[in-house]
Amino acid sequence: MSLRMKLVYLFVPFIRLSNILKRAVSPYINRLFALKPSDTTFKLSTWNNDALVQTKYGMISGSLDKSSWCWKGIPYATPPVGSLRWKAPLDPIPWVGIRKVTKFKDSAAQIMPIMGPTGSEDCLYLNIWRPKGSETKLPVYLYIHGGGNSIGTSATVDYYGSAVAEKSNLLYISVNYRLGAMGWFIHPAVTDSGSPEDQSGNFGTLDLVKALEWVQDNIEAFGGDPENVTIAGESGGAFNVLSLLISPAAKGIFHRAISESGLSFIWSTDTAEAQSNKLLVNLLIKDRKAKNQEEAEQITNKMSEDEINDYFRSKSAFKITKCIPTRDFGMADWRTIFTDGSVIPKDGYGVFSSGEWVNKVPLIIGCTKDELKLFGYFRTDPPRNTREYDLVWGYRSLLWRVSGLDSLVSQMISKTNVPIYAYRFDWGSPDIDGLSVLPGNLGRDLGAHHAAEIPFFLGMGMGAITMMIGKTHTKRNRSGRERLTDLCMNYLANFARTGNPNGENIPHWPPWNNIEGKEKILVLDAGIEDLKISYLEDIVTVQSVLDLINTELEEPELSAILSFLDDALPFGLNQPDL
Repeated sequence: MSLRMKLVYLFVPFIRLSNILKRAVSPYINRLFALKPSDTTFKLSTWNNDALVQTKYGMISGSLDKSSWCWKGIPYATPPVGSLRWKAPLDPIPWVGIRKVTKFKDSAAQIMPIMGPTGSEDCLYLNIWRPKGSETKLPVYLYIHGGGNSIGTSATVDYYGSAVAEKSNLLYISVNYRLGAMGWFIHPAVTDSGSPEDQSGNFGTLDLVKALEWVQDNIEAFGGDPENVTIAGESGGAFNVLSLLISPAAKGIFHRAISESGLSFIWSTDTAEAQSNKLLVNLLIKDRKAKNQEEAEQITNKMSEDEINDYFRSKSAFKITKCIPTRDFGMADWRTIFTDGSVIPKDGYGVFSSGEWVNKVPLIIGCTKDELKLFGYFRTDPPRNTREYDLVWGYRSLLWRVSGLDSLVSQMISKTNVPIYAYRFDWGSPDIDGLSVLPGNLGRDLGAHHAAEIPFFLGMGMGAITMMIGKTHTKRNRSGRERLTDLCMNYLANFARTGNPNGENIPHWPPWNNIEGKEKILVLDAGIEDLKISYLEDIVTVQSVLDLINTELEEPELSAILSFLDDALPFGLNQPDL
């Protein structure tokens, strides 16, 4: 055989592959190169069980994650940097060509304990997982990460979506959003111009609205159903879920909601301005432009609005964050979610009791039995394995339940017939005999702690959040733990599909009923081997917690315990009942 023929045979496979690729991608290439300067968006592709997807803003290429397709780091807004800092998010800038989205993008700018400064102001990205296959109209499940609205990232393994995609046959999305003072900020010199949204200060909330708008515009290309979108979140993510329920900006762009261990945080615009003024004082002292608070306040009184605006915008996100005090786990002592009257109603969560909330969608809402023990575990006063420790964190956990569950639902139900399914997650909490499925003293020290339900709801197993406290998931408790995980995921998958968590061959979950003596809360629990499902009929209030304390304790223990409850909860919650 001649050299020429050998070369022909050598290159035939490549020629054939080239022709196949050309036929496959030529429609997309023709479309891209036909783009006119006046065009701002593309026509969506139809789902074809492939990593290559044409979105409204450009073509992206993802990858496989186990048995699901995965796209990481998709921009859902223009980076909020430079002049766009402290502005409502804008649509993404369209791109030409194929954008590879196989790696997570930066988290929001934040300062993490031990790690220090991390993330970026260029953070408005989301991640998608969906099962392999040709199925379309998949229910969409959008998850908002926790961290008190000041730390956290969607890239934590706890929030990966492969298990939800594969086991529950849902399209799962995790999302980053601006945090802390970058996400929630009001100062008249900075935010008193522009649209009502620009002036609202609720930029983190608006980021989530923009992500949901992106879903409405693009998710059909991934085989998702824009008419069936569930929002969910734990802790800070749940704060945001609750705020989206009452936000006119989010009207009609989601259809079900799940609030896990949330709290009824909401703050006035006066509070927002006051903390921004305090931040300005702290920055001046940090920059050595003032020796103390009094001198810094004198300087601020002489600064023009333009000077204040330029000064704030000249500082990096990290410089700003370093000037804000911190609380548990490095979370910033910074109030978020403001009653601006545009993005969030002036009445805040008071709209629940009036029945005037905008997004009346089916809701799952709940808490863990021992929420606050996670925070007590890392403190030294009162010490662990003492009666004082058990009492303080037990009562604090009850107060968490008041704010994030009973008080809210009682008001919602009073003026609406929207189905609300409440839960309390008990796995790990000691039973009536003081026994726990957790190893060693962890049952008493941690119990069913804050964030304990995440691995059960998302199916990813013990992740980064729970690993920091030690190994609570063991071979001994595996059987019961896996049964409870399967049950929780079944409930949530059913809810995402229909708005009702109930289904065949699982315990019935009744909706909350305000009538005395009726079942209100499903208790999710398991022993070493089997499920332990029960129901609660009581409604906990601040007054009932105080009555319980006065009934159970006598002096001098009573005064000692009450002194530990003066600040009510972490993150500075000192609010009356709604």
